[in-house]
Amino acid sequence: MVMDDRNHFCIYCGAKLEPNQKFCTQCGKQVFHEEKTVDVVPSKYDEIIDNLEKDYDLKQRRATELVEKLFDPTQMAYNKFSSSINKSNQLFANQLDVTKKMVELDTDNNELVEKEIESKIKTLETFIDKMEDLINELVIYLSSNKDDTEDINNLFNDMDDLIRSVKDY
Repeated sequence: MVMDDRNHFCIYCGAKLEPNQKFCTQCGKQVFHEEKTVDVVPSKYDEIIDNLEKDYDLKQRRATELVEKLFDPTQMAYNKFSSSINKSNQLFANQLDVTKKMVELDTDNNELVEKEIESKIKTLETFIDKMEDLINELVIYLSSNKDDTEDINNLFNDMDDLIRSVKDY
């Protein structure tokens, strides 16, 4: 990555310069900008986080498709599943953003920060696991007695617990 180390004042007369100005408006001398290269070192967490994001995206799309296939939009179950998926999506996105920012700012590989990053990664993995559980329950529900909703209610409760615990965190 190349950053422009802009001169803010003319080195000849001291006049204030604008970014990318080629000549000084006071003395007319040419303004030189020194360019320096900054190497961005990838983090050991970048690939892990990218894979978690892709995995979650895939699973939440699949869960949404199943909800739309199984339930009429006028049914309470449809609204409850859709709401749970939307809350999960928002919280996952928030946790993902926080994790990415922590990785970006941890240039010194601080042990305390790395522990917190790993904790955030575990939280992201829990969201993915719960979304996978939801998919599995919906598939089972698709091929079973639709009057038996105990497993689905348990899953609702699990997802609500996860959402509450992340909000509290």
